[in-house]
Amino acid sequence: MPDRPRIVLATAPAFGHLYPLMPLAEALVRAGADVHIAVGEPFLGRLPVPTTRSLPPGLTSLKDLTRAVVSEFPAVRDDPAGRWAPALFGAVVPRAAAPQLRQSWAREKPDAVVHEALFPAAGIVADELGVPSYTFGIVRWAPFVGTIRSVARAALGDDPRPPWALGEPQPALDVGAGYVDPFPVTLQGVAGLPAARVPIRTAAWAERAPSFETSLLARPAGGRQRVFVSLGTVFNTAGSLRTAVLGAARTGAEVLVACGADGDPAALGPVPDSVKVHRFVPQALVLPTVDAIVHHGGSGTMLAAAQHGIPQLVVPQGADHFVNAAAVTDSGIGLRPDADTPEGIAAAVGRLLGDHRFRDAAAAVATEIAAMPSPDDVARRLLEAF
Repeated sequence: MPDRPRIVLATAPAFGHLYPLMPLAEALVRAGADVHIAVGEPFLGRLPVPTTRSLPPGLTSLKDLTRAVVSEFPAVRDDPAGRWAPALFGAVVPRAAAPQLRQSWAREKPDAVVHEALFPAAGIVADELGVPSYTFGIVRWAPFVGTIRSVARAALGDDPRPPWALGEPQPALDVGAGYVDPFPVTLQGVAGLPAARVPIRTAAWAERAPSFETSLLARPAGGRQRVFVSLGTVFNTAGSLRTAVLGAARTGAEVLVACGADGDPAALGPVPDSVKVHRFVPQALVLPTVDAIVHHGGSGTMLAAAQHGIPQLVVPQGADHFVNAAAVTDSGIGLRPDADTPEGIAAAVGRLLGDHRFRDAAAAVATEIAAMPSPDDVARRLLEAF
């Protein structure tokens, strides 16, 4: 390994895939590595470290690749829950990414690769080059996470089976040199975890924030409770968001709403005076000021709230939201509503605000997260191992 090793962190072009990697990327820079991010067009040239392409020009987002799934594998419609992820992350994304990565890394070979768990092409190309690689967990551990590299390798070869059949029988776990895992054991479980697990403390990260009202960082006057509502960047439809907002408002708490950079506050329609709607909310700064959060169940939001010891109401919309909702309820740090209606949301938020057991359980998980190795600790460990 050279004195200043070239480390590439590779990811699909989506906030929830890229952002979890960034604290480690910056820690590797502080540790002396030459760090590059392989990512798609929306993020090229706008990150605090150099970027290279992870996908060919023209594919600007996961939405582009999602459209390709239905076109190439129409049978995913017959069983979306079982077929969508293998088709997208085990076949369509690797087939788009692998040629681009081979071309880029043939010119400048990395000394090591860290790739997010749903971007297995990076690990496959690293193997081809004899370069060590680590998998970074952006979702809760499941057998699919440990076998997706094998599924993608078969999809890139001559195997004629559809991608959802490539994991049968289940291949051996393949996470490269190790599995970097930001999930605390309480939210993760330990069944089936790879022996080479490298825990890392979750850390909030965002690109340079647009301007925001500093009043967002102040707790409400008179001891009034505060609830934060966010449905993320992908599933934040106005209808679902309005339902969550109106339900939270029924508790009498102040409700702070993030409708997303592409959202329109006016699309929510009339809301009570206690509701404050913004396109952008600096989540990492706001979370210490809230008493509960209502969210979609994305891994990043779940971990950020857990890090701050905040009781959570999860209203799952898709993707990994349902398994995250199960982790939240099983650990006692939050709930799912009995019904996705304003009444159901109000009842669940009321329980979170009024029952100290949720906050006590959330505080215990926050303590567990605080004891995990920091990104700087993990960066040093990785560089020593390469």
